[in-house]
Amino acid sequence: MAKARRIALALQGGGAHGAFTWGVLEGLLDHVASGGIELAAASGASAGALNATALAYGLRQGTALPGPAAARSKRMAEAARSKLQELWENVARAAFWGGNPFVAAIGLSPGWNIDDSPAARWADMAVAGGVSDAGIGTYLNTVLSQVLPELPAILAMPEPGVPSVLVAATDIEECRRQLFVDGAVSPEALKASVCLPNTFQPVTIAGGTYWDGGYMGNPPLTPLVDCLRGGDCDDIVLVTVTPLHREGVPRGARQVMDRLSEITFSASLVHEVNAIETINRLIDADQIRPEAGYRRVNLHRIHADEEMTKLGVYSKDAPSWDFLRHLREVGQEAFKRLWPEVEAALGKTSSWDTRALCDQMIARQGLR
Repeated sequence: MAKARRIALALQGGGAHGAFTWGVLEGLLDHVASGGIELAAASGASAGALNATALAYGLRQGTALPGPAAARSKRMAEAARSKLQELWENVARAAFWGGNPFVAAIGLSPGWNIDDSPAARWADMAVAGGVSDAGIGTYLNTVLSQVLPELPAILAMPEPGVPSVLVAATDIEECRRQLFVDGAVSPEALKASVCLPNTFQPVTIAGGTYWDGGYMGNPPLTPLVDCLRGGDCDDIVLVTVTPLHREGVPRGARQVMDRLSEITFSASLVHEVNAIETINRLIDADQIRPEAGYRRVNLHRIHADEEMTKLGVYSKDAPSWDFLRHLREVGQEAFKRLWPEVEAALGKTSSWDTRALCDQMIARQGLR
C-alpha cells in the first residue's frame, strides 16, 4: 500500500458559511479513511477554528475505538465525520431555540440572501447602538459543552494520525495574533476565536483580551509553515469561504460594507500568501540554500467563490439547519470538482495559481 500523503489544513472562518467547510472535510475524510491522506496540522479562525477542533477531536476519539489495526484510519474518519455533523446540528438547534431572527428570515429567502430583510435592517440599527451579547455568543457555551466536553485535555495527548490544532484569536491590546495550540485549545480559546466585537463582549484568557481571530489570520498560514519544517509534509490545503474575487465595484452603502468586510477578513490571508510565495520564488531560483532550513511550500485551495458571492453577509449569522445542509452540499461538490487537481499536485507543486493574489506594482519613471 502506498504511503499516505501528509498535508496541513488551513480553515477559514465565516460564521454559518463555515458549514461549507464541513462538506469539504467530509470529502477529505473519505481519503483519510482509505489511508491515502494523513493530516499533519489544522489551523483555523472563528468557524474555521470550530471545524478544525471538531475534526481533530473526532479523529482522536476514533483512535480509542476497538477494532483491527488495518481499519484504524476508517474508524478515525468515521468518528470525525460524526463529530463535525454533531457540531453543526447543535449550532442549528441552539440558534433555533435561542430565537435567532436570521434563522426565520433565511427560511423565507429563496436564494439564501437576507441582506435586505427586516432582520438585517434591525441588526444594522442594533450594531449602531453599541456592543450587545447576541448571536452565536449567547449559545456557544452550550454547543461546546455538548459537542466538545473533553476540551482541552483530549487534544493535549498526541496520537499518530491526529493533526496538531492551531486556533487564532486577535489580542486587542497588543494588536497581534494569539495562537492556542493543542492542549491550550480550550472552550474559552474557541470563544475568543469567534468573538466578533459587534456581537458580544471580548474574551479574557490569562490576562489577555481577545476578539475574532479572523482579523489577524483567516486562516493562519505562517504557523503551519513552521509545523511543516519538522515533518514530511510540503502541502497546505486552504478551505476558504470568503470570495477573493467579486465582479463589479460596489455602489450602495450596504454593498460597500459587505465588500469591505470581505477584504478586511481576507487581508491577512493575502499578506501571508505573498510572504510564502516570495520564499518559494527564492527557493526555486536557488537563492536560498537547503541548509538554511527553508523548504518549498505548495499551496492548494478548495473554494466555491461563485456560489458564495450570492449569499450576502447576514446569512453568516443564520445557521438554520436547511441552510447549513445546503452549504454542506456546496462544499461536497466543490471538493469533488477541485480535489483531483489538488491530489495530483501534492508533494510536487502548487495547484493554486496565486498570481492574482500577489502584489501588483505600477511604476512610472520621469522623462530624462
